[in-house]
Amino acid sequence: CSARRSRSRVPATPRRKRFLPMSKEATPGAAEEQPLVAPTAPAAEKKSEWLKYGSLGFLILQNSSHVVLLRYSRIVGGDCSKYVTSVAVLFAELLKLVFCLVVLTGQNGPVGLFTRLSEDIWQRKVDTLKVAVPAVCFTVQNNLQFVAASHLGAALLQLLYQTKTLSTAILGVIILRKWLRCNQWVALCVLVVGVVVAQSSQGGGSSVNKGSITIGVAAALGVSMCSGFASVYLEKILKGDKTSIWVRNVQLCLFSIPLQFLAIYQRDWEKVQANGWLFGFCWSTWAVVCMFAFGGLLVAVVIRFADNNLKNLAMALAIILSCLVSVPLFDFKPNGAFAGGGALVIVSIFLYAWQPKPPPPYLPVSG
Repeated sequence: CSARRSRSRVPATPRRKRFLPMSKEATPGAAEEQPLVAPTAPAAEKKSEWLKYGSLGFLILQNSSHVVLLRYSRIVGGDCSKYVTSVAVLFAELLKLVFCLVVLTGQNGPVGLFTRLSEDIWQRKVDTLKVAVPAVCFTVQNNLQFVAASHLGAALLQLLYQTKTLSTAILGVIILRKWLRCNQWVALCVLVVGVVVAQSSQGGGSSVNKGSITIGVAAALGVSMCSGFASVYLEKILKGDKTSIWVRNVQLCLFSIPLQFLAIYQRDWEKVQANGWLFGFCWSTWAVVCMFAFGGLLVAVVIRFADNNLKNLAMALAIILSCLVSVPLFDFKPNGAFAGGGALVIVSIFLYAWQPKPPPPYLPVSG
């Protein structure tokens, strides 16, 4: 009997809790997260689709036309290719400044414009001075783009420009202490391999790269380094800053325009005095100037309607479109090595942006 009583006193082993994945409906607070408004109307959904795919088309057009127009303006016949590149960069900055001031005037009115500029620029002198560093980077970057386009074909130039992803990522790790996922490191390695393979296939006696390929590649890599450093620097000093894109570009122009005047005086003042400021400015030159002035601003506005997948798809299609346009326009003859390098670059774009899905949350289930 005592043995029975002792056995009866042994506490029962508690059952281990089992966990089942939570569905979206079972998540705590899911009821509160449900929208209280009516479903989106079909007309609004259709408008959203138009904006989404319209932004995709615009991004493809802007990304592909950038290098194609730039290259075409440097090799077109006659005096149209003899324009002074530093003057073109200056006019692009002046147009950008005027455009941003017009937008700010439309938003705030003539009197409100001066009040806005006084509050965001003059009364925040320290913040305005911080923008001087990226302004120098962007000025150097714009001038190097003309150097690269004078020596490299549009297709190779498009691929080399993708190395700005590499420079931005590495500088982000060093300066901002960012953490990269394994797939992003792999993507950067694939990008480097793709660019090296594509560049090596165009060396030697390529008829498309009329110039020094060494100078062209160095200038293109300089563009990527300037772009990456300026992006990381702006992210570091302006984190949480609510300044609008229009005011920010006015701040940049306040430094870039005097710097560009200085560059003209040091390098090309004799050409400007001999031939005039607008010598060699044809429709292709003005197209490049407008692209430099408005392209980045419009992309920043349109990018709101495109998610990451669409942006990556736009970049990949822009690379393909640039290569296809270069065939009849610049007598570009891609070989197998260039196609393989280009494919690796496109794969790296999607691989870098790929994000693994987080595991679903779990709820304890007794049983």
